[in-house]
Amino acid sequence: MAELFMIGHPSRIEEVTADENPVDLFPCMNTLGIHVEARAQLYSLLTGVFLDDAMQLEPMMQQLTEDGPNIHLLDSSLTRQLADRDEDDIEELVGLWLECEPIEALELDGEDLSDFLFQLVHFCKTATQGDGLGVYLYSDG
Repeated sequence: MAELFMIGHPSRIEEVTADENPVDLFPCMNTLGIHVEARAQLYSLLTGVFLDDAMQLEPMMQQLTEDGPNIHLLDSSLTRQLADRDEDDIEELVGLWLECEPIEALELDGEDLSDFLFQLVHFCKTATQGDGLGVYLYSDG
């Protein structure tokens, strides 16, 4: 497991240890190998911020060991923007995202990206409906 999105409450996230599997603890979603640089391209398209600023929208919240895994928090305003996204807009956004170099290098097709973004939008919708929940990224390193 390289990276997973997960929904959790901050108090429970703080209790996670390196030997625990997040899949056993939280609702999780696979990132499909879409790494931080590729996700930042999506975030930039969504928010209109420069890429350098978009790279900061997954700040590290907790380092479980010196070498990882790490837990990052998806910025709450970005989570809200994703949750508020209309399903009809996903295809247009995917079309723009496919043109970004990091996505081209991953060789994912439009259907894979559409499925990923559709799931991420619904994942964020779920998180915003809970009291104090956030979307986190569990990363092996």
